[in-house]
Amino acid sequence: MRLLLVVLSGLVLVSSATAATFTYSVTTSSPVTVAAVTLNGADQSKTFTIVSSVAYTGGNNSAGWKVQASATTPTSSGRTLPELGITAGTSACASGCTTNPTNSVAYPLTLSTTAQTIYNAAANTGRGTFNVTSTFEMTYPANVLPGTYSSTVTLIGSNGP
Repeated sequence: MRLLLVVLSGLVLVSSATAATFTYSVTTSSPVTVAAVTLNGADQSKTFTIVSSVAYTGGNNSAGWKVQASATTPTSSGRTLPELGITAGTSACASGCTTNPTNSVAYPLTLSTTAQTIYNAAANTGRGTFNVTSTFEMTYPANVLPGTYSSTVTLIGSNGP
């Protein structure tokens, strides 16, 4: 009589899904200087861009992400200009991009001291590292007085559309 020894070995697959990693940074150096205007009695505006980096990698990106901005009113010696505006937002892949962001923000926007979304990636989009370029606009009314006007722009990035 022969004994047959049967060894059963089990293979257990364990999912090692990792959470998505989100990082945000502003890549444009501070301070940003807007080109000067020559006052001539006509309304004028100047634009400038701020570039930030959004990295949404690993895990499940079902939440999407957003970039928000707020800004103080431009002032000079107690005089003010209209609030800053944003006329456009774009993104470009920097690395590891598998799903481009789907942005639902409508431009132009007028900024205030309350943060608002200026660019976003809808749920299930925006996977990879992207350079987000926001075009800001500073408006000089015809009756503006000469001066060096300054404003503080605050940018933040977070998960969620």
